[in-house]
Amino acid sequence: MIGLLLLAIAGRSWAGTGEERRRAVESLLDRALANMKEKHLVHFDSIAYYSGKALQESKDMGYTHGIALAIACQAYLVNTKWNDFPRGEQLGRESLAWYDQTNEKRGITVAHYVLGFSLFAQSHFDEANRHFDLARKYAQKEGNKIEEIFMLQLTGEAYRESGEYEQAFNVLRQSGEMADSADLPEMAQSQYLILAGMFVSIEDYADAERYFRLGCGDKHPREMNPWDQMVYATLMTREQKYDSALYYFNTFDTVHLPRTMLRTYLATKGEYYLFREEYATAIPYFLKSLAIQRRMNDNNQIMRCLQDLAKTYYGLGQDAEAFRYGREGLQLALKTKARQNVRDGYRQLYLLYDRKGRTDSAYAYFKNYIALKDTVLSDWTKGQFASYGYEQQIKLLNKDRELSAVCLREEMLTKNLLLAGLVVLLLLGGVYVWIVRLKRRNEEHRRKQAEDELEIQRLEAERSKAALQQRAKELEVQALRSQMNPHFIFNCLNAINRFILGHETEAASDYLTKFSRLMRMIMNHSRHSYVSLAEEIEMLQLYLGMEQLRFKNAFDYHIDADPELDADEVRIPPLLIQPFVENAVWHGLMHKDERGSLLIRLRVEGDVLTCVVRDNGVGRKRAGMLKSKSVEKHKSMGMQITAERMALLTGPGDARPFFQIEDLYDENGASLGTQVTLTIKINHPSGEPVEPVY
Repeated sequence: MIGLLLLAIAGRSWAGTGEERRRAVESLLDRALANMKEKHLVHFDSIAYYSGKALQESKDMGYTHGIALAIACQAYLVNTKWNDFPRGEQLGRESLAWYDQTNEKRGITVAHYVLGFSLFAQSHFDEANRHFDLARKYAQKEGNKIEEIFMLQLTGEAYRESGEYEQAFNVLRQSGEMADSADLPEMAQSQYLILAGMFVSIEDYADAERYFRLGCGDKHPREMNPWDQMVYATLMTREQKYDSALYYFNTFDTVHLPRTMLRTYLATKGEYYLFREEYATAIPYFLKSLAIQRRMNDNNQIMRCLQDLAKTYYGLGQDAEAFRYGREGLQLALKTKARQNVRDGYRQLYLLYDRKGRTDSAYAYFKNYIALKDTVLSDWTKGQFASYGYEQQIKLLNKDRELSAVCLREEMLTKNLLLAGLVVLLLLGGVYVWIVRLKRRNEEHRRKQAEDELEIQRLEAERSKAALQQRAKELEVQALRSQMNPHFIFNCLNAINRFILGHETEAASDYLTKFSRLMRMIMNHSRHSYVSLAEEIEMLQLYLGMEQLRFKNAFDYHIDADPELDADEVRIPPLLIQPFVENAVWHGLMHKDERGSLLIRLRVEGDVLTCVVRDNGVGRKRAGMLKSKSVEKHKSMGMQITAERMALLTGPGDARPFFQIEDLYDENGASLGTQVTLTIKINHPSGEPVEPVY
């Protein structure tokens, strides 16, 4: 029979009855479908040959179902081999139109799948998920669990690309449960690998690596599917394990790599260099990948390359190119409604406009970025909870399996005892069962008590932690308000007004520029527990520059940092030194008749930063007398609040004073000013998570 069939295929058409010709077409289509489902290698040439012959014969004999399924097979070929997604969409819709003309729906799952995948690649996520769902329902009717699970996995990936992380996790959890219940270990392993990629998306790298290990099973990561290897290389890059990432990139033979895979390899390798800040090296990878993506109209990957190029040109300082790619990427993201890409596009343009000094445009994009950032972050949190629930389901399932195994062993033991037929053994068996059950009840009771106690301790710890965090937030807000209090803002605005009324436009402009930069830095610093010492020094320079303009250069200041001190590497709580500098200016130098001088000296020993703030003002005693006589008393709570912040940060175990104040006198007892010595425990970049560089 097979020989006759092969002989028939050699001709253009077949002789015989219509039923025989129809069966021959169905045989060809079965061969095409079988090649599509090959586990390790898809035979594209065979698919093209069998589906082409089946389509030709079906058209000749007017066989509607044959035409519909043959076109669906060709759409699969166009999607998978050439990644021509617009053409794949066209063929998918054509196949479904033919299916509408027949009651025979065999193979319609393929038509919905190829159309959904074409739409997914072009970022039409809602319509893609609709066709994935229809394909899943047809697979369910046919009892095909593998295709049903596969459609759920594609739905989860579509939700992930659109930024709907909570829904993505829920769908993937459902597909994982189906794979386990259907006893499909290979599908379960592929599920783990998809989840690993999902955890990379939400920057949970520890869980991502764990799921990669589960997905690999006994295999080494280098034995994985090439697509999964690229995701694993991305994970190594994000974890800054650059040598490991480069090792996996070097396993690819880029000379013979198919174009459909080469485009993703180029983008992933470019991101490796982007994370290493080797911007010039990254550019050619992104440009080559983008050129291929545009020909295929893969909007998901086009958005990825456009935003990567914007970030890379921004890193190179080539703002014109960064603007061009950033705007195009944002427009495409808005069109496709991929929320995480819209968020990243807003942020990139905000950074570019801010560096250009176009504050109005920067502020507009910043507002949009903040509004969308909160939404996406909320989904990230929900996604992490969903993933936790998924892990719990796996644990419960494993426990159920272990319990079933134990029960089975006990049943076998009971049967063996019954076979003995001896009354004494039966009695002993009954006693044994009773003892075992009693022991289990006691153990269950003790376990329940232990779990309840642990839960109570956890809740108490969480409440204590929440109270401490709330107190820290309150102290930081109070310190912020103390340091930029309404009195200070009022004086700054009055100073600007005086400059304007005195026609000192240049001084007014300079003062207003410094004031706006200072306000923005303080707002930014208030969002972080730690900032770099370089940022703190820059804020102090802005503040002291304003005070110099305001008091007509009535004093000089000098910031003396140890030459061996790397200010970008040292991290301290924000707005920590400014209250003491403000105190020196207002209560020391402000009352001095002659020109004042302020020295700020910074030294690091081990993990301790010593900051000395010395002024040659009137001294604390004289300042107190002047303050008591003043009609307007400037009440500063900055130093007190700062001390409370440091006490909260160091914890109750460290009773050492955070700062010491010393009055300076000459040999005759005359006041030489005041010196404040601050002892600050520093934090290095590895001690606190920092925001990713975009």
